[in-house]
Amino acid sequence: MTVKLEVTSEAQNQVRELIRAQKPGTAVRVFLQMGEGGGGGGGCGCGSGGCGGGSSGPTFGMAFDRQRNGDEVIPVNGFSVVADSFTAEQLDGAKIDFVQELNQSGFRILPKDAPAMPAGKSGGGGCGCGSGGCC
Repeated sequence: MTVKLEVTSEAQNQVRELIRAQKPGTAVRVFLQMGEGGGGGGGCGCGSGGCGGGSSGPTFGMAFDRQRNGDEVIPVNGFSVVADSFTAEQLDGAKIDFVQELNQSGFRILPKDAPAMPAGKSGGGGCGCGSGGCC
């Protein structure tokens, strides 16, 4: 499967900055979190406080990790994004962004079918990771 993933230049710059402190070969893992309050799993703390309204559906999380057998690998300018095959299907066509707003700073993953948000608005459908950074 070839996963199409847009990673904004802001997100790329932030990941490159954060990944410098990691061991060589480290990638950014994107994974699905299910249910309410999905901040578990060592990821970015998405869920009822950061993913737009506390939806009980799946949300994306991010963490530094190594590639595993069966992972889809999406090369990005200077690093790789990895995901298991199920997550990769959901991630296909998504956009990873890094936002800095007055009340929120962090990575946001917007699925391909997420509604477009007007400038200056944060919103649902994606992963709004807190100021500590996902990774």
